[in-house]
Amino acid sequence: MVVSSTEFCLKFGYILLLLGVLDKPIPSSLHLQKELFVLSQANPKIKKKICFEKHYYGPYSQDLAELVKDPMYYKEAFNLGNFGKIIITDEGKKIFLNIVESYKDKSRFSELLAMMRMTRELYDKLTKNELLFLIYITYEEFKEKSKVSKSILSRDNRVRLA
Repeated sequence: MVVSSTEFCLKFGYILLLLGVLDKPIPSSLHLQKELFVLSQANPKIKKKICFEKHYYGPYSQDLAELVKDPMYYKEAFNLGNFGKIIITDEGKKIFLNIVESYKDKSRFSELLAMMRMTRELYDKLTKNELLFLIYITYEEFKEKSKVSKSILSRDNRVRLA
């Protein structure tokens, strides 16, 4: 499947919106992947634009991974910090604010930003294992190719998380 530059730009926009809704870094690429996956399950437009497949650590989008590793557009919009944190830059904040300004009169856009904010406020606090635990419990089909689902869903781990 050939992906157009417009499609990559839209996906990059979702990354930038997710980064911009809170004034703090996203803890890891895994968090970004899983947060956008959860949002895609609640928002058909995101689901249509970002394809997630079963992978070693649950739902995974190759396109998102590539855009985080090597942003094609707005290369100065975010940085990868210590421990894999994804940090929006001042340039990224300007782009985020321009997007918000462009769509401020759209109620669905305001709802999307609210969903993104709530998702980040909830999931950013979780460790990677806690986040994967919730994903595997909620979306069981994504355990299929996982390298870690058995240990994360083990009885001992469930007791530890309870």
